[in-house]
Amino acid sequence: MVGSISSIGIGSGLQLQDILEQLREVDDKTLIQPKKDRITTYQAQIDEFTVVENKLFAIKSAALDLSLSSTFLGRSGTSSNEDVLTVAVSEGSSAQSASITVTSLAQKSSWMSASGAADTGSIVYVPTSVESSVGVADPALTGIAATDGTLVLNFGGTSTITVDVGPAAGVTTMNQLVNAINSDAENIGGGDNGRLVTASTYVLGGSTYLRIQTDTTGGSGEAHRVTVASNSTDLSLNAPAQTFAYKVGDTTTTVSVAADTTLAELVDLINDDADNPGVTASIIDDGGADPYRLVLQAGATGENNRITLLSQLPDLSLAEQAGAGGASLNARFTVDGIAYQRQANSFNDVLDGVTLTLKSAGTATATVAADTGSIRSMIISLVEAYNDVTQEIRSKTAWDDATEKFGILAGTTLREMPYELQNLMTRTIRADADGNIRTMFDLGLEFSRDGTISINTETLDSVLANFADGVKAFFLGDADAGITGLADLLNDRMRVLTGASGQIDAESSAAQERIDALELQITAETERLDRRYELMTKQFIELDRYMNQMTSISDYLASQFDALNNSGSGSK
Repeated sequence: MVGSISSIGIGSGLQLQDILEQLREVDDKTLIQPKKDRITTYQAQIDEFTVVENKLFAIKSAALDLSLSSTFLGRSGTSSNEDVLTVAVSEGSSAQSASITVTSLAQKSSWMSASGAADTGSIVYVPTSVESSVGVADPALTGIAATDGTLVLNFGGTSTITVDVGPAAGVTTMNQLVNAINSDAENIGGGDNGRLVTASTYVLGGSTYLRIQTDTTGGSGEAHRVTVASNSTDLSLNAPAQTFAYKVGDTTTTVSVAADTTLAELVDLINDDADNPGVTASIIDDGGADPYRLVLQAGATGENNRITLLSQLPDLSLAEQAGAGGASLNARFTVDGIAYQRQANSFNDVLDGVTLTLKSAGTATATVAADTGSIRSMIISLVEAYNDVTQEIRSKTAWDDATEKFGILAGTTLREMPYELQNLMTRTIRADADGNIRTMFDLGLEFSRDGTISINTETLDSVLANFADGVKAFFLGDADAGITGLADLLNDRMRVLTGASGQIDAESSAAQERIDALELQITAETERLDRRYELMTKQFIELDRYMNQMTSISDYLASQFDALNNSGSGSK
């Protein structure tokens, strides 16, 4: 090889190494480089085929969107006053318009405590009675105090009632205890019977129980608190739990509230109750002197979710808010003069395929129309994709004055593709029975001098507004009549052009085959030149050796001549 003969010429003094390298460079330039340049050209073609293919895919995508029947089922819903109501529609809904007057919105049933509390720890149930937890078989005979002692009661936080019990006092049965409490000298007050508290018995489950309660009917609060300070009887006396009960729809919920439960604790009892039907209890601060109030609110709107209080706590009175006085909790409105009510403010069972959401009282017109906006965008996208690919091909096939060459696609079959695409885009489709839309020109298609096309959007908007069915037929065709729509024509042709055996693939494969053939030629030519220069190297080595010998002989003869000359001169 040329690189292995760097010492050639040393013996002869000739630049044999440079001569070999220059000869090889000339051969590479004339025999190898042209083939490499052609490979570069073919590779650039393959890259450009990919660019064109991707742009054809854009046409295919736009055509595919327009070939789907669902595209033309799109509907848009509008409200003339979205402060009153909003409109949402489903695909395929009938075009329609309705005048809607909203009288009232659906509300969540709510209650609020009538008076406020100083803090969230305020007690909502002050016990005004105590009851025996164990009953007796016979209140006149069954013993309840076998030993002497006292029963001490506190009333209102200021009064004490002490009753002696046991054999010494003659108070050993429940009936005797009742009489002793009611007649005790300390048990004098302004109650219904002139007492502070009244003792009585009641029967439950076959047993008799003792109850000691404020003597004032309806008495509540700290002024009527009844507690047991000490108890020498066999009866366990405790404040009974109160019941807070309410009803939502057909569901009744009962919450057991123990004595001295606070406002905050009651909220937790209601919210955490396993039988809670969706009611939320909360505490609000209304900013007043006693600002804390309990609020109950239903989980959903409408009359079916109205809260009805069945029993309240004696120290917490709730007043109805939303729905008070029998006011309806339903949404009330009219559609074209016909009155309706609904449980919620959003519903889809009044106008077919339409969901109405009421926002406030007032009047608005709900309109459902074809969603021409999306179809308009698809048609424009199709035109843009067409321009993109045709301009790409034309720019890569045209003559370039700067390079004085035709474009890289000039020698391929793709140079005719813009005309084929133009013929497709201007195809006549006779699927519109009314004959309004038969070509893209009817949609506002216009040609420019540079070969591009455009859409007159005013014409397109007018056509979509007035001949929506014709546009649909033009793109979808008529299967019953055997007419293929423009969208399917384009989609099918793009599938062929970009498919595995399509025009793009064929051109790419042909270019690759040429590259492969050139690479084989380059390999063969390189091997031939390598052999040639290997032989020339040997020949140059022999030449160098021969020239070296000739130089040595010349030098020897010259020295001999010099010696003879010198010898002759000496003898003279």
